[in-house]
Amino acid sequence: MKTVLVTGGNGALARSVIAYLQGTVGYRVVVSTRTGEAPAIKLDVCNAAQVSAQLEAISPDIVLHLAATFVSDFSESYAVNVESTRYLLDAVEKQGSKVRVILAGSAAEYGAVQPFENPVSESRALNPVSTYGLTKAWQTQLASVYAARGVDVLVARIFNLEGVGLSDRLFAGRIRNQIDAVSRGQRSTIEVGPLSATRDYLKLDVAAEQIAAISACGRAGEIYHVASGKPVTMRELLERSLAEHGIDIQVVREAPDLSNRAGYDVPVIYADVTRTAALMASWRACGKA
Repeated sequence: MKTVLVTGGNGALARSVIAYLQGTVGYRVVVSTRTGEAPAIKLDVCNAAQVSAQLEAISPDIVLHLAATFVSDFSESYAVNVESTRYLLDAVEKQGSKVRVILAGSAAEYGAVQPFENPVSESRALNPVSTYGLTKAWQTQLASVYAARGVDVLVARIFNLEGVGLSDRLFAGRIRNQIDAVSRGQRSTIEVGPLSATRDYLKLDVAAEQIAAISACGRAGEIYHVASGKPVTMRELLERSLAEHGIDIQVVREAPDLSNRAGYDVPVIYADVTRTAALMASWRACGKA
C-alpha cells in the first residue's frame, strides 16, 4: 500500500486524481488543502515549517504537488508556484526521504511557439510569455536542480484541461460556467474573446490516469506531457460544448475586448505525446490501469 499526499486538494484536477487513486487498489490518499476542512488535512504549501512537519508526520511514498495559482500577481504566483516547490523539495532532501515528488508543470512554460514548431516535445527550450508560465518554468528548473542532487522528482507538464469545476481563469472553465448559466436561464449570451487559437485539450479523468502512470512508472528527473496530442481550435471546443448542452451557436458573442488574457497569445500549441504514450502502454501492459 502506497501513501500518496496530494496538495491543492480543492482543485478540479486534484479532485479527479484523488478519485482515480481512491478507485485504484494499492493507494492510501491523504488530501491536503490550505484550510484543512475535513476530510482534508491542513497544509499551507507557502509555509516551509508546515510543509516539513506534514511530510515527516505523513511519511508519504508519493507527493502529487498540484497546488498552484493562475493569478497574474507576481508575488502570489512566485510564492505558490515556486517557493512552495522549493520548500517541498528542500524538506524531502533534508529528511533523506525516499518519497517520489510529482510536480504539476504547464504548457505555458513553452510560451512563444510558432505553428510550424508543433507538436512540441518535452525537450523544447522554455520561453514563457506570462507570469504563470514563467513561475512554472522556474518550478521545472528547481526540479532539475534537486534531481541532480538525488531527489526523486518528476514533472507532469499539463496542457489544457476540460471538465467540471475548472477555474474561471481558464477558457474551458469560463465557457462551462456560462453554458450552465444559460441552461438555467440566468443569462442569454455566452461572451468570449477571439476563438482562432489552437490548443491541446484533455478530459480531467484521462489527465488523472496519465498522472497516476507518471507517478508509478516515470523516470526520476524526467518531464512527461499530460495531453491528448490532438490540436483543436477554441471555436471547435466551444461548438462541441454547446452541442453537448443543446445550445445554439447564435447565443455566442465573440469580441477581442472580452478576452481575459493580456499580452501575447500563442496561436497554436499542442503536445508531442510519444513519451507519455510509451509510458502508458508499459503501465497498462503491467495491469496497473
